[in-house]
Amino acid sequence: MAFSTRKSRTLGYYCPPKHKARSEADYHRGFDSLHTISLQVDLNPYALLFVLIHEWAHLLTRKKYGNEVYPHGREWKENFKQLFLPFHSTHIFPADILQVIDDYFLKTSPYFESRLEEACHRYGKDRKTFSKIYMNLLRQGITIPAPYMGIQAEYLLQQIQQNQQAQAEKEESLRIARMLHELQAKKEEKIPQPAFVAQYAASVGKLPIQTIIRTNGKEFRIIEKSAPLIRIQELSTGQEARIHPLLQVEVLKEQPS
Repeated sequence: MAFSTRKSRTLGYYCPPKHKARSEADYHRGFDSLHTISLQVDLNPYALLFVLIHEWAHLLTRKKYGNEVYPHGREWKENFKQLFLPFHSTHIFPADILQVIDDYFLKTSPYFESRLEEACHRYGKDRKTFSKIYMNLLRQGITIPAPYMGIQAEYLLQQIQQNQQAQAEKEESLRIARMLHELQAKKEEKIPQPAFVAQYAASVGKLPIQTIIRTNGKEFRIIEKSAPLIRIQELSTGQEARIHPLLQVEVLKEQPS
């Protein structure tokens, strides 16, 4: 395995041995007797892992079939899929990247490679940019899969987890209080219906324009979806705001009168 800090369009490559090693001593004479994978070490974590698995599949295909198959043929593609299976998880890759990877495996082509590159670059073209994006998301209370990013990130993660637990406890208390209130109201009069009723929760980036959503106790309408943020408008005031596509919101439906 070789790592490079030099930036280029080639994110990684596999190089087979230039001659076959005939003894143990041959393996200590340099890379000429070894299978070599070279990677740009400064890639963001998602791209680095994906490129490593991509090149590792080339190595396994070369060891098994030699020069008898195409570099990106059926045999390589099958090895690539099998190697990637243990990493196909939202604990390792964000859901939007996994979706593009699934499409990539269905039909490997330059088009899907460019889509995959675009999906990875949403989180930064290098580790430094990824770190900035990751920390900004944490400060907004949004978590994405990542390796250890330092003490400050660990502290923010703990704060998010504590806030989520406190929010869950608050919502449970509100749910119980609401149930008791509804039971009491049924005895007295019909409960007035709200203007909107929640249907389900979803990432705002997956919703179409004009969808009515609720976040932080306020109702908004999605008015524009342009990378990297979603533009929304508060229904009661008309004020606009921008939110991240991964933010979880309640999808609302207008209550019939």
